[in-house]
Amino acid sequence: MKEMSMQEQRDMMLDILKDIHAFCEKENIMYSLAYGSLIGAIRHQGFIPWDDDIDICMPRLDYERFIKSYKSDKYDVAFCGEGCKYDCLIAYARVFDKKETIAKNAHWISERTGLWIDVFPLDGVPEDPKTYEALFEEMRKEWERIIPKKVQFTRITDQQGIKNKLRLLKKKIKLLNGLGGHKMQRVFNKKMVAIPYEGAKYYSNLAVLDGGLEHIPAETFQETILIKFEDTYFRAMKGYDLMLKTFYGNYMELPPEEKRIPHQSYIRFYWKNK
Repeated sequence: MKEMSMQEQRDMMLDILKDIHAFCEKENIMYSLAYGSLIGAIRHQGFIPWDDDIDICMPRLDYERFIKSYKSDKYDVAFCGEGCKYDCLIAYARVFDKKETIAKNAHWISERTGLWIDVFPLDGVPEDPKTYEALFEEMRKEWERIIPKKVQFTRITDQQGIKNKLRLLKKKIKLLNGLGGHKMQRVFNKKMVAIPYEGAKYYSNLAVLDGGLEHIPAETFQETILIKFEDTYFRAMKGYDLMLKTFYGNYMELPPEEKRIPHQSYIRFYWKNK
């Protein structure tokens, strides 16, 4: 198998995004570029030069419609919840390739998948900042307890050296004797939707809680506009400026060089037949 270059990864991720965009436009599903992908569209009209992933987000109801109805000739969708044919431990969704590529060191799903892009649900959160911070901290602790449970999906064959293989085997055996992650993930998912997105004055991405507080005014995502990303126009929340300033501060300023690192550098993607 031949390892994919950064450009090859970007080309396929862009193709996945185009497929999602076409589906959402046809089905009237609201989505927006998110996080580094949204900054990339505004600041670079495409990928941030050192970025190696694509993120999008959807209000909860649109997200639920999407994961239950998305169909593609080339790609598939996985999420932790009723109706998914895959076994995984994530509180969001991934649209991924299975036909042409393979991912190694990807510990979120039982199947061997290929390249993907992330689809995050947005949920309502308390308007009061202190109440929101308390909720964030409570859920962050639960989220951190679920992460080690993903070791069940780590493949021994992906490990280098006998010591690493044995260390992983011990972790898997230990997991069998403890509380599995699936029940914890189901409880976590229910907490995410406790406050409906519709009617809430603030929303947040509660699926991944390693990026800091994300207390965003709902007014930022009531409409979308088309915005250029690489060679195509995709959807972005109309209030992207307020959203990005709230979460990142001065998002137009480049970070220090030592922070310009790809997010998924620990994962290796390969062509199946090259």
